[in-house]
Amino acid sequence: MFAALCLPLSAGAQTYATKSLLSAGRPVTKTSNAPGTHGAVGIVASASNSPTNLLLLYTNPWAVKTGSGTISMKYTGSGSIVTNVNLSGLPGGGVDGSPFTLLGCDQWAGCEAAGQPLHFPVQLSGMSSLIVDYSYALSGDIGGNRDIDMIWDEWVCNSNHPNGIPDCLEVEVLPYYSFRYGHSGAKFVRTLNLPVILNGASRTLRFDEYIWGQDVLYFPHDLPGLPSASIRFDMLALLNQAASDFGKSCFSWLMGMEAGTEFGGNAAQSYTLTLTKLDFEQTLAGGHGR
Repeated sequence: MFAALCLPLSAGAQTYATKSLLSAGRPVTKTSNAPGTHGAVGIVASASNSPTNLLLLYTNPWAVKTGSGTISMKYTGSGSIVTNVNLSGLPGGGVDGSPFTLLGCDQWAGCEAAGQPLHFPVQLSGMSSLIVDYSYALSGDIGGNRDIDMIWDEWVCNSNHPNGIPDCLEVEVLPYYSFRYGHSGAKFVRTLNLPVILNGASRTLRFDEYIWGQDVLYFPHDLPGLPSASIRFDMLALLNQAASDFGKSCFSWLMGMEAGTEFGGNAAQSYTLTLTKLDFEQTLAGGHGR
């Protein structure tokens, strides 16, 4: 699907960081219309090196089998990604759609040739940290009976070339979660205290960890969580905890970084997710990871 970036590893630990990821690419907008379950895919190309791709945008209306309206995603090239969801006549299922932005690869081993110097797929044991530094805001009709979340949806797979969802452990980190069915059917594991930089200050965010099928989920301990925030944290700590608690060592390869929203539970949805920062720092332990 896409060509993967392969960079040599040194014998010692090295840190790689994205560089102004939301302003380094050429503007692109993708829109999908309801009804329709396939969605639109957009590739953000580097503004300075057009053959190089930075990010993938996917409107992902995977269960929007009925209704009207649009899902649009706009990479402005000047510091933001704006996702607008305006739909009516939806099935109102558990999750009707999940528009997202991807850096790296997916659970089908499709890889987008990231111009930023991060390594994916990568083994969890091949990293000593994976810092996420981002700012987001959810606005619009996000309360009441409209189920919406802000999600980091990560796929930790049994090889660096999986064949789909059954080959992977899905790890969901949800700084904001407002779904009426809550944790139904999931097994509670623990409350985890995650050190973060929140809106510029050192804090601790509490997440409740659950296992549901082949998923490990981190819900806000104090629901619904944060509808907008600037957060910096080490994603690797959560991924390692999830893999350990799930208890199958074969799930060890992280495919990429995926940020977005999910929506469902109502016939109408009208909201906006605005990302104004999306940066990463990945420290590799020498001799491991690819």
